[in-house]
Amino acid sequence: MKPNILAILLMIGIAITACNNNEPETRTEKVNPKQLISAFNAYKAEKDSSFRFARWSPLTDSAKVHFTGLSYFEYNPSWRYEGPIHRYENPDSILIMGTKHGKGRNDLRPALKYGYFAFERDGKEYRLEIIKILPSGPGGKPHLFLGFWDETSGKETYAGGRYIEMRKAGENRYIVDFNYAYNPFCAYNHEYSCAIPPLENRLDIAVNAGEKNYSAH
Repeated sequence: MKPNILAILLMIGIAITACNNNEPETRTEKVNPKQLISAFNAYKAEKDSSFRFARWSPLTDSAKVHFTGLSYFEYNPSWRYEGPIHRYENPDSILIMGTKHGKGRNDLRPALKYGYFAFERDGKEYRLEIIKILPSGPGGKPHLFLGFWDETSGKETYAGGRYIEMRKAGENRYIVDFNYAYNPFCAYNHEYSCAIPPLENRLDIAVNAGEKNYSAH
């Protein structure tokens, strides 16, 4: 996986909003919808181009020839949230399983249960566990991982769950925009190993936002 590249793509054209300590703990971002849609369209175009031409693309050479673009739900500003990560005082050490684990293969990532991100939808609060995946070898860097399933998983969206890159918006303030939920690389190419989201991150609602299933053209 190349989460840093996807994080860079995520930042294309997105307007940064200031934080205010007097604002609610977690809220839906109030940003000009036209700016959000414009930024999202730029992001999609850049990602499609990268998948078609970039050396890091997960697509095989033959798939690139027939690739016509990824499929998304229509952008919905109500799926864009800003709030803090609630840190755990004594984070537990855990292992995050990868998609290549089993059948004699050890595909486990050392990690910490870092905290959780809470958001409200239709009057109900939901929590998503934030995992800090630790480097498994020299030179690696830890990174925060937010992966989830929802009621669209295995239907409109990838059965293995989707990821979100959280964008920092201030001191312990993060933007979690489900419109940018994306498929891990193993959704496009089985040669890749991808981290499996924790079981706690199974949402009992349909997140009709973000990237849909990939189908080779």
